[in-house]
Amino acid sequence: METVKTFFANWTDADVLRNLSITLTRIFRGFLNAVLIGLPLGLLMGYFQTFREALSPIINSIRQVPIMAWVPLAIIWFGLGNGPTIFLITISAVFPLVLNTTAGVIGIDPNYKFAAKSMGAGTFQIFRDVIFPGALPNFLVGCRLALGAAWMSVICAEFIATSEGFGFLMIETQTRMRTAKLYSLMIMAAVVGFSIDRLLLTMEKRLTSWRFKDASLND
Repeated sequence: METVKTFFANWTDADVLRNLSITLTRIFRGFLNAVLIGLPLGLLMGYFQTFREALSPIINSIRQVPIMAWVPLAIIWFGLGNGPTIFLITISAVFPLVLNTTAGVIGIDPNYKFAAKSMGAGTFQIFRDVIFPGALPNFLVGCRLALGAAWMSVICAEFIATSEGFGFLMIETQTRMRTAKLYSLMIMAAVVGFSIDRLLLTMEKRLTSWRFKDASLND
């Protein structure tokens, strides 16, 4: 019962909300970095087989490294504060984006590309009108996975590399043995993460509504 009361109290606690906003800002910046890297890389790897064969072993090797193993290097490279945290978010989020986007491009019917070429479309036009729309559903699934990974990694990073943020607040609460508040913060983290995922799912359905229309026509 105390945990429930504390949970509702957190939503009006200025310190909790300040730390949560810091964490969400870090997630947004790291996720944006991941999109800027992962989307073009996934499109290129999906479209050009040579590019894919050259980079796949490297990417698949790097993504096997546990996120916590990057923490010491991130601190060495970026110091304490936002730098290492955003780096860890980026590296956690970029791989789902690359892999899902690549899979989306590979899954496009080649006849669409051949048809675009036969009508005189250049490489840029094919990417804009065929490749990107065709890969969009997979890319959006990758966004959901990436944001989930980002949310988990930022909490872990803030345990170690920062002196503020939602993860830091959780470890500080644990240190002070405030068990009820720790439970409530864990529930709050779950609620925020779930809300972000639902928001992306809604965006995915709206942006790819044409898939459901096509399916109904085929039926």
